[in-house]
Amino acid sequence: MDQDFARLGEQLKAARLARRPRVSQTDVAAALEVGRSTIQKMESAAVAQVTRSTVHAYARWLGWTDDSVDRVLAGGEPAMADGGKQALRPVPALGLTPDVEYELRSGRVLGSQVFNLGPDEEDGQIIVVLQGKKDATPEEVERIAARYRRARRHLQGIAAETDEVAES
Repeated sequence: MDQDFARLGEQLKAARLARRPRVSQTDVAAALEVGRSTIQKMESAAVAQVTRSTVHAYARWLGWTDDSVDRVLAGGEPAMADGGKQALRPVPALGLTPDVEYELRSGRVLGSQVFNLGPDEEDGQIIVVLQGKKDATPEEVERIAARYRRARRHLQGIAAETDEVAES
């Protein structure tokens, strides 16, 4: 029986691209602790050049059953281990879930700010990233900035309240 490595690569890539939020090859490489070139090989006919254990780890990361790789190589379809639901897995590099990383990458960062929740680092922080559409007009950017200025006052108030609690 011929093993269709090109089809397996296409199926792996299609499964990654079908995820919502979308996950990049770099995200998968970080999660699997391999190089991006390894992911590129797995998503092409060069998948045969990657160790079987790494291919199976990628398949599991996608939510496939343990036998899905062999099923696809034999001409079948992969099966989802969780009945078709894809759980979000944090990307180890930053510890952010893919949906947060996707949102951060999908727009244009307009500003950011850190609000300390107390006088010491152990008290925690709120980190805000102000974002707009990549193709936002200057008017849209100004409207977003004005909304953020109003919200920022509330965030500063939260930080100030935690300072007052710490002092009492």
